[in-house]
Amino acid sequence: MKDKLLVSRIALFLILAIVFTGCKGGGGGGTNDDSAVKTQVLPSVQVLPSVHDFGIVTLGNTPVPLEAKIQNNGSANLMVSDIVLSDTNNFALDLGGGSNPCSSTSPTVSAGDNCTVEITFIPQLAALFDATLQITSNDSSNPSINIRLSGSAEPIASLDVRINQVESDMQCPAAKVTAYVSVTDQGGYAVTGLLENNFLVYEDIDVMNLTDFSYASQVTTPISVALVMDYSGSITDIPEAQSDMEEAVADFVDQLGAEDEAEIVKFATEIEVVQEFTSDKNLLTNAIYNPIDVGRGTSLYGAAWQAVDDTALRLKTRKAVIIVTDGKDRDGNPINSKSFSEVINHANDKGVPIFTVGLGNINDAVLEQMANDTGGQFFDSPTSDNLGNIYSQIAKVLFENQYILTYVSALGTGVTANLTIEGYVSPVVMGDDTKEIIPCP
Repeated sequence: MKDKLLVSRIALFLILAIVFTGCKGGGGGGTNDDSAVKTQVLPSVQVLPSVHDFGIVTLGNTPVPLEAKIQNNGSANLMVSDIVLSDTNNFALDLGGGSNPCSSTSPTVSAGDNCTVEITFIPQLAALFDATLQITSNDSSNPSINIRLSGSAEPIASLDVRINQVESDMQCPAAKVTAYVSVTDQGGYAVTGLLENNFLVYEDIDVMNLTDFSYASQVTTPISVALVMDYSGSITDIPEAQSDMEEAVADFVDQLGAEDEAEIVKFATEIEVVQEFTSDKNLLTNAIYNPIDVGRGTSLYGAAWQAVDDTALRLKTRKAVIIVTDGKDRDGNPINSKSFSEVINHANDKGVPIFTVGLGNINDAVLEQMANDTGGQFFDSPTSDNLGNIYSQIAKVLFENQYILTYVSALGTGVTANLTIEGYVSPVVMGDDTKEIIPCP
């Protein structure tokens, strides 16, 4: 009896095993079905940037348009059904703008591709403005995605007056002194149209009478500009940041005059002059976009010193160094190392102003002091999307709206004085700058 019971149990066990194995075998098709689900062909939308602040725009000025990119990271066509701007009074949408225009409100974007539109901030009155650019598509996980836009419009409320350079003909004891002066407002835009009576010039406490007054676009005084670009890891790790930097510098080069010249300096751990001074815009542009590996550190001070040295040797009357960086000097090449104070003293000794552009959330104090103490200007770029507008602002100052003030010095040989220049838009909107000079060394 026990033997029969044991046999029955064994038979039952074998039957269950066969059934179970058959189910698993049939499941091979199920596994393939799961795989098919996982490899389902779908579009995937990404919009860059997701947020943008145009910053302070003084009335009468228009910032450089923002390029917005609609990217398809999926494996099927992205069908955009609409692109809508919520405020068309103070912002403008250009469907045909950017590097790869969408050209309509319903473009089809292939897998791995993108298309672009441009948004311009055109405020009609003084206020704080917000808007959204809404993109609707067939991405089931993100059928509607927004870019948040903002900007502030203000009347001119303050002036930043900078004595960029001072030149003397050294015809002592009545040396002719020429000061190159930039005047910008609280938004960083060049203040244009100022006249001789908008300025007061002092040597110490003595008021000086101007013998000549003009601005850069009226005279044929070419400029030498060293363009210094940060290729440290914190920038090159973000392709959009590197791309925006290169595009902004290339746009600046495009605005050089026929007699102007520039050089391109790239730095990280190492410092490399990738293009020496030239007026050939093609050579300069190629140097900007050519790939480079100079490490991951930030030899900021060494790069600044190199650029000042190179610029000082040029024969052009007007000079400038423009540096864009997202960090402080750190982990650079010890051979190229210079101190902060050494760079400032070197720039002042050579008479070369340094314009600095701080990218991202950094300690601005170092870059601001470097600019202020050498006669340049500091610009804050919260994101790389702001770089295009900043380089446009600097170009407007240097190529068109730098004021040129000339007077005859009252100082004797070897006498040092503080040159102070005050600029006025009105009795309550003014600014000033002071620079130590020795017209007759």
